[in-house]
Amino acid sequence: MNTRGLTKSICAFSVLFALGACSNDDYNDPIEINSAQSLSVMLDASQEIPTPIGVPAGASGSAEVSVDNNGVVTATLGVSNLTGPASMAHIHRGFTGSTGPVLISLTSDDGGSTWSVPVDARPLTADEIGAFNRGELYFNVHTAANAPGEIRGQIDPGNTTTFIVRLEKTSTPETLNVLSDRSTQPVPLSPGAYIVHREAVDGSLLLPQDAANAGLEAIAKVGNLAPYPHTVPGAAVFNIPVGASEPGPIGPGAAYEFTIQAVDGDKLDFVTMFIPSNDWFYNATDADNGLDLLVNEQPNSGDAPDTRVSSINGRGQSVSLNGQVLRVTILPQQKQDT
Repeated sequence: MNTRGLTKSICAFSVLFALGACSNDDYNDPIEINSAQSLSVMLDASQEIPTPIGVPAGASGSAEVSVDNNGVVTATLGVSNLTGPASMAHIHRGFTGSTGPVLISLTSDDGGSTWSVPVDARPLTADEIGAFNRGELYFNVHTAANAPGEIRGQIDPGNTTTFIVRLEKTSTPETLNVLSDRSTQPVPLSPGAYIVHREAVDGSLLLPQDAANAGLEAIAKVGNLAPYPHTVPGAAVFNIPVGASEPGPIGPGAAYEFTIQAVDGDKLDFVTMFIPSNDWFYNATDADNGLDLLVNEQPNSGDAPDTRVSSINGRGQSVSLNGQVLRVTILPQQKQDT
């Protein structure tokens, strides 16, 4: 399936849904890390996803971790009072409240009480160093009773800005013109995926006119979001509408919300399906492949003021819209300073 994105050109949250480019000369600046910085991380069951079962009240862990400018990770982790011996321990990629792939497997020499990064572990990539800087990595400790994880601890350097991202469905029953019979209908939007990244190549949830990746294929065919964190490392999903308890699409007046953290130079991309088409998507992709979250250490915020799409062309078909479909609001919540 060749998939065409409903593409937005976005600079400082002034948005037009059209092909375009935003200039950012500092976008590819190297990521600096204070190699002397060692972070303390506390692990417990309350951070774990999914919620573990039968965990003793005193189950906990503590870790020290550092990353140098070459991406070399040093870490030690101790655990206690688990349901049984720790069977595995890893450093994963994923924001608080989400799960993600393993980046580094830790090893133990004492049956699972203490763990460390092996000397032959691969260094983090530049994109993964960015994830470390923005608090997107976490420790996860597994047991036989809780194979997905029994205790978890987010690795947060404490110099990030937290944002709430709101994707609000603004169409009405008259928004979409149905060309076959000249009737109208609203435009529901699907659950989707998002990613915070720096390099354009590392944020490719969807690029205009690219062939669909496995994550995009799964959304289009059966509404399945599961492949995304594996197809695009660092991707996470949004699927529960605000005020709802179960996953589902959003109609007029409904919204999705998710929370992210970012540091200077980070960008946001997301993808959600234009459901009536079954293979057209809204996303935040431009020439830089994402929305600037902070510029010169100052957070961008507010609404995307112009989200009107006059027409979408692709695969020999077209669709006509009478108004706005999607409002994107990005609000900084707090600034943490170490």
